[in-house]
Amino acid sequence: MDSSRMAGAVAGGVLAGLGITALLIAGERRSGKPSELAVLERKAAEKLGLETPPADRLPSAGEQAVVQGGHLLLSAATAATYVAITRDDVAVIPSGVGFGLAFYGAMHWIVGPLLGVKQPEWRAGRSTIGLHGANHLIFGLLTAAGAQFARRR
Repeated sequence: MDSSRMAGAVAGGVLAGLGITALLIAGERRSGKPSELAVLERKAAEKLGLETPPADRLPSAGEQAVVQGGHLLLSAATAATYVAITRDDVAVIPSGVGFGLAFYGAMHWIVGPLLGVKQPEWRAGRSTIGLHGANHLIFGLLTAAGAQFARRR
């Protein structure tokens, strides 16, 4: 496995994760409500028997560090998976789109609902499905582009 390709993919995935983190935090500030990611983290914590803040309270700095840090670690691990399952010479656009949408499907349509930390995505409105799909599509593209860029250097 090419270590430069791995580093590039992880950098691209984390960059995408940072962008999504910025959008989530901005949304919290605008709406005054915890982001979907904070709600998901709280549901997971409840399942583990941990105390959680009231559902309507914005995350503290410490909780935000756990929520967003976990999100960025997942971004890095998922980007590493991209490298493990694709060939070195794979084209950026088809592989990035496919990978991003597969990751979206896995997390939002299968894993989250099976773990009981989120409602099945098919119950969400079209705009939510579109937003989640677009975020993961961009994640896949940045991951693939990072891998390809680093491989060529």
